[in-house]
Amino acid sequence: MTAMEAAPQLKASGLDGDYRNLADFGGTVLAGASSKYGVQFVTWDWDYDRTGVVHGHYFMENYDAAKQDFTARSGLIQKEQLFSPEQLTEIYRCCTNSVNEDFFELTDKKVELIHSVQQQIEICVPDLDERVRQQEDALERASQEQTM
Repeated sequence: MTAMEAAPQLKASGLDGDYRNLADFGGTVLAGASSKYGVQFVTWDWDYDRTGVVHGHYFMENYDAAKQDFTARSGLIQKEQLFSPEQLTEIYRCCTNSVNEDFFELTDKKVELIHSVQQQIEICVPDLDERVRQQEDALERASQEQTM
């Protein structure tokens, strides 16, 4: 909210509402507008002469998702460097299997590296435990169906 209050008003033709310019880079803008329902965040592309905005991606109350969308749309990072929660969950599960099972001979340094990857994923996916449980349940059901 501090960033919203300090941010300048976004000036773009045809734009209704009090949108605040939170970031602007590479032809993309990240903005936010307060409402009685909370803050709506949005990323837009500037039009060809930077007087209006087009192609909005809207994020109600999800600042982290809006920032991630902004960084990819603006070219600050490549979209391919971002993983979805589903992808991160599968990576996490594979890391767990690698460390807990005897599939590979891992050095202490590699185990430490795998644990650091898991810690990063735990931060990025708040409902990770539930997602892992759902994936394991789905794998178990698929395995049971194959044996029938």
